Amino acid sequence: MRRLIITGLPCPPEPWEDFFGKHKGQRVLPLLEVLEHTDSADLKGMSRYVASQIESFEPDSIVCHDYGVPLTLLALLHLQRKGRSPAAKITLFNGAFRRLDIFRSPIPFRIQLMTPTKAIREVESHGGHVDLRLKKYLPRIRAINRLIIAYSLADKMLSKLGLDEFMGYGGKPLIRSPMQIIASTDDPYIPYDSIEQLRRDFSPQRFVKVKYGHFPYSVSSKTIVPLIEEFERTQ
Repeated sequence: MRRLIITGLPCPPEPWEDFFGKHKGQRVLPLLEVLEHTDSADLKGMSRYVASQIESFEPDSIVCHDYGVPLTLLALLHLQRKGRSPAAKITLFNGAFRRLDIFRSPIPFRIQLMTPTKAIREVESHGGHVDLRLKKYLPRIRAINRLIIAYSLADKMLSKLGLDEFMGYGGKPLIRSPMQIIASTDDPYIPYDSIEQLRRDFSPQRFVKVKYGHFPYSVSSKTIVPLIEEFERTQ
């Protein structure tokens, strides 16, 4: 089993490796690596690097979280359009793709003013770990979040105009790969409505609720890892 774990902000690889255990056929792709190999503040542009890593690693299972969710989904949609969809099971933790209510999820605004020290304290208070090497990318991370604000406002306008079906969100699964969502109902950063939107857009075969706050590795691995391993074994 080759498993690719695509993480988000602000996690280093180590807590994920501890959570899943270190395996020869497992790779953690952190946000830091994506930033190091791209120069875009647009998630769509950044997702091209993620797509290249999916193709080169050839995973049987992809697990993604936070920023890793939209980066992975955009990468998979890109590969699918090119006729190069991976034969992988997809597990999504909490993350947003569309309809992120930035007024209920104010991090994109707050990160514009938040100091690194304050951000670290807040993440650690929720059981997360911070990759300190991200500090030099803070201006770009702020730019990414300004684009998220702009996209969220535009997305809301498209919804009000009734253009969802025209844009391809007509109720059919957008990605053909088997998919599950392991959703947390007590996430302090991502409103649960965004997870339900993810569910409607991508029609996963399996949807499980587990309270893990925002960071899955902040709870016992015995709570979550068996759900992933079971899904990976399904035909």
